[in-house]
Amino acid sequence: MSVTLAAVLAIVLALQLARSASELRIAVLLLGMPLGFLTADIASGLMHWFCDTYFHPRTPLIGPMIIAPFREHHVDPAALARHGFLERNGNNCLACLPLFVVTFELLASARPVAVWHDGLIGYLAALTVTLCLTNQIHAWAHSECVPGIVRRLQRAGVLIAPERHFVHHRACDGRAYAVVCGWSNRWLDFACAHAELVLERFGLRRDGAA
Repeated sequence: MSVTLAAVLAIVLALQLARSASELRIAVLLLGMPLGFLTADIASGLMHWFCDTYFHPRTPLIGPMIIAPFREHHVDPAALARHGFLERNGNNCLACLPLFVVTFELLASARPVAVWHDGLIGYLAALTVTLCLTNQIHAWAHSECVPGIVRRLQRAGVLIAPERHFVHHRACDGRAYAVVCGWSNRWLDFACAHAELVLERFGLRRDGAA
């Protein structure tokens, strides 16, 4: 249900953007989109790092719903690609519904607006749609058979490629967590390693698979 709703909202959003093209500062809107895409890559890495590193699949509430799928992925990485499309993407699409609402609210704002407003619309639109597709992009990195356009985007470095994502599953110290494009992995590895040291001082120790 959430996947269907997110798909409908994404289509409506694209139509709304096209209809409002004459009112929007297109160049500013387009500048915001790569930032939204990169933010989704960072968000995927932070979520992946946290769920691989902290708490336990049996932790109340978050364990079965959030932690367990990430830990099980390390036991059987290819399982993600075997899941059905709805099962694979449902939770992400559900979590992104509020972002769709915010984006539509910004689009409905009365004109004129500040320049940054149109950039924020582009940023949120790209962020929201990419977050909806994060698990799908991740699954493609574990699939032998993917659509041709996806393979070309992987080879171009726009989407995370299997050989680049394999670093994460090969590493014993936990790194390369981002699964959208992987552009943020280098500095995210550095940030996460230092965050672990800080959190350990507050009593939160690693309990992860990676």
